Amino acid sequence: MATESAMDDFDWVSAQAGCQIDLMFQRLLDGARKDVERRNAAGFGRKDKSRFELNVDDENAFEVARIGETSRGSAFVTFEREGPRINIAGDGVDVQLTAITSINHAGACRYYIGEQEYLGWEVRKMALEPLFFEEAEPD
Repeated sequence: MATESAMDDFDWVSAQAGCQIDLMFQRLLDGARKDVERRNAAGFGRKDKSRFELNVDDENAFEVARIGETSRGSAFVTFEREGPRINIAGDGVDVQLTAITSINHAGACRYYIGEQEYLGWEVRKMALEPLFFEEAEPD
């Protein structure tokens, strides 16, 4: 049973209105840009000598690409905002996610995939980990 508290008067309407998909999409873009910079700087001992790029298609889409030494080593993950959803799909890597945004029980804006709540770095990890750390297929 809930107890009376200052949080009982929480303005969830304003919090939900502030949890806009365009803002959360921009946060994913900003985070992915930093992830690509970190991944390229570190190398992490990849044998295939791939490099990574972030390409912004427009205000509703961007992709993170792995540029391999050959076309078989190349792959990408696309983040696309469609209405209230962010669709994330891989080409050359097994990634398929759909996220929405909403406030959680504490009133913080979060990403939701299925019924599960995620922070931005967790969404980026699920989307980009196969691209960044799985070795490209040999020729």
